[in-house]
Amino acid sequence: MLFQPPLHLRSRLLLPFILFLLTPLLHAQTHGEVFDADDYPLVGATVRWADGSGTTVDVDGHFHLPEKLNQNQFEISYLGFATREFLTDTLEFPLRIVMIEKGTALGEIQVTARDGGRSASLLKARNIETISSKELRKAPCCSLAESFENSPVVDLTYGDPLTGRREIQMLGLRGNYTQLTLEKRPMLDGLASPFALDLIPGPWVNSIQIGKGSGSLESGASGLTGEINTELIKPTNGPKAYVNLFAGSQGRGEVNLLGNTQISKTLWLGGAAHGSLTENGQDHDDDGFKDMPDRRTAVGLLRLFRQGGDNWEGQWSVLGARDRRTGGQQDVANPYLIDQDNRRVEAWGKTGYFGFNKPWQSIGLIYSGSYHEMNNRYGLKLHQGEQKSGYLNALYHTRIANDNHQISIGGTARMDDFTEVFDETNYSRSENTVGAYGEYTFSWEEAREGRSFRALTAILGLRADRHNLGGTQLSPRLNVKYNPNERSAIRLSIGRGWRSPNLLVDNLNWLPSSRTVTGLGIPTEGDGSENPGFRGLESAWNYGVNYTRDFLIAGREGQIVFDFFRTDFENQLIVDAEQDIETLRIYQLDGKSFANSFMVSGNYEILPLIDVKLAYKYNDVRQTYDGKGLREVPLTPKHRALATLGYDGPRIKAHLNYQWTGEQRLIDFDQIPEDVVVAHPQRSPAFGLLSFNMTYVANAKTEFYAGGENLTNRTQRQAIIGALSPFEGYFDATQVYQPLFQRRAYVGVRWTLE
Repeated sequence: MLFQPPLHLRSRLLLPFILFLLTPLLHAQTHGEVFDADDYPLVGATVRWADGSGTTVDVDGHFHLPEKLNQNQFEISYLGFATREFLTDTLEFPLRIVMIEKGTALGEIQVTARDGGRSASLLKARNIETISSKELRKAPCCSLAESFENSPVVDLTYGDPLTGRREIQMLGLRGNYTQLTLEKRPMLDGLASPFALDLIPGPWVNSIQIGKGSGSLESGASGLTGEINTELIKPTNGPKAYVNLFAGSQGRGEVNLLGNTQISKTLWLGGAAHGSLTENGQDHDDDGFKDMPDRRTAVGLLRLFRQGGDNWEGQWSVLGARDRRTGGQQDVANPYLIDQDNRRVEAWGKTGYFGFNKPWQSIGLIYSGSYHEMNNRYGLKLHQGEQKSGYLNALYHTRIANDNHQISIGGTARMDDFTEVFDETNYSRSENTVGAYGEYTFSWEEAREGRSFRALTAILGLRADRHNLGGTQLSPRLNVKYNPNERSAIRLSIGRGWRSPNLLVDNLNWLPSSRTVTGLGIPTEGDGSENPGFRGLESAWNYGVNYTRDFLIAGREGQIVFDFFRTDFENQLIVDAEQDIETLRIYQLDGKSFANSFMVSGNYEILPLIDVKLAYKYNDVRQTYDGKGLREVPLTPKHRALATLGYDGPRIKAHLNYQWTGEQRLIDFDQIPEDVVVAHPQRSPAFGLLSFNMTYVANAKTEFYAGGENLTNRTQRQAIIGALSPFEGYFDATQVYQPLFQRRAYVGVRWTLE
């Protein structure tokens, strides 16, 4: 018989959880949200009454301060930020507090600053760049993928003409190795991952946090190169109504709607809708294939938030999406057609409890469930699948002795059930992961009178996960940040990450080709047989160093950032298209595989309201291929550069962007038969792209915008190899290194009711 504690002890153990899940405490509270100027929650900030009692800010930026007799004055403080004081009888709750970093206001001098839309904080322990909604408005519109088109950190590929998939790269590696989260939980992964960035509309996004290198372990350890967390607009602080209409010259139209309202003292309701249509028959190189598939996408979101009134709060959201894409050959008797139909429904929530006797303690739950259905056809090949997923993450935050020593611990459980068939091969599998993590944060700041500012933060973490097919995985991580003065920061990071690859959807661009997917699996069944859908985990160590420096010249602010990161793989699935032209071989790494990434970027306000941003990036990415040794990874440019010139006036806002991409290796073409035309060079040429965006602010509610992309009209001709005979011989559309669409124009309008 299992041990059972005494009845009175069981009651004491269950009481906090019963209160947490079911019973709102009914006394009033001072409550609100605390963020920095980049709209990033200041987790762990102290909120306390004049007598010293108080609480701390949770992982979403919220705080709940219980009322105390004869106390009407409280303060909010955080390391590196100016302390703010408040009187309760002058406030309306809930509050939204923006904390200001120390040094931005000196004595009687008034310092003003503009939101540039993109910033790298000197005070965050980890190497995080924040993109605000203002920066997102500089993009042509409308999806999360397009939000990275002008990013110096994240690179966006140009997609392929058959699937229309666009993929990101970070630190020189594919987006598969970057952990994507939506409000700190896994975002549209598994079967949804090829089009995940297209299913989150940009106008729904409040901010994006791009973490380079080894990040937090709270949401998992799948971020081998970093994390990208997307925060949506919340009903508690979003506009009452928002409309965004967009039309592009490539046959694309989109509409985005948002609405938010407070329905009671503690409840807020929000909704969002997105609809897009892309339809044209453009074939700029006359190879018979459409340059991009037609697309019809609909996404809806419903949200309910509970805040204030007692010691618990909650968020609940439901999202439904359908994405349909059709493309392929046109105007032929027996066309090679592409048909992709993806449907998804997902529900997620967060619940937090703050009613402990010690106000710096808090506990929270993040949970979600999703169902995804996929029905794709590539010529004569069918790719069908279903995914059922469940996720639970429990988090607990406290401190040791004082706020200089913070502790975060938690546990995660995840279930993914895949039913997947491609070209009559069954790739179905069930993957389950149970894990736990702990992180200790030490913070120190020079606070003595007459001393110059210095600060040190160190985060030491360890995560242990048990994967039912891949075994036990340990993920240690260390992040250290030192501020030698108020205007500079030095960061070091090291950590291990791992992920379970999705064999087919990770390589979706290869499925519509003449190749057969093959490779050796790893025995995962009880009888020692292998599962075609699982060929082992991927794991790597990441090392990074960062230097960030703010400067002031002629009274105007600027910033310069230096980064260097190295990723060393222990285990990796090698996607090899160069053994022979008939197969795509996928096998486990046997040898070295690494990526070195160096970036320098800077921004400066050269004249009032006129900013310039420059960035240069160097990537050296190599893998060991079976029989061919250590080689440069195809379609990975070594050199990239970005230049942006922006004017941020009160009525007119204009931005000119130039992106330069260096040459890159393509797969070997020497085995392709001579009767197949290959218009590609063995190494692609370097090229530059120019884009322009302008916004006119008509009034407080209405903005009109217009712009153009690929103004240099640089396109890749005959991108599809073997386009004349897709059902016979060699056929490949993966070697896309330049845009396929020609020069494009767009117009749009935004209307906001705050």
